[in-house]
Amino acid sequence: MSFPLFDLAKDLAIARSGEGTEADDPRVLRRRIAGIAWAPGAILVVLLAAWSKSWLIGIAGIALLLVGLWLFAERAEQTAALARRIVRRNSAR
Repeated sequence: MSFPLFDLAKDLAIARSGEGTEADDPRVLRRRIAGIAWAPGAILVVLLAAWSKSWLIGIAGIALLLVGLWLFAERAEQTAALARRIVRRNSAR
C-alpha cells in the first residue's frame, strides 16, 4: 500500500536526481533539500504572522527564510567555517 503524499513526494521534479557528475555535487542535494523545506517554512512564517497580526513579521520571516535557505544551499561550507571560528573564539575566553 502506498500513501498519496508519498507518491506525490516521489514525483516532485525538485526531488528527482539528475544524471552525470552534477548529481554527485553536494550542492545539488542541498538545493533540493532547501527547495523542499521552502514550502513548510513559508507556511509557518505566514501562520506566525497571522497569529501575531503583524505583516512586518511576515515580510521579515520570508526574507530570513530565503536568506537562510540560500546560505544553506549555496554557502554551507563558508557558513560552517564562520560558525566554527565564532565558537572557538567564544570558548577561548
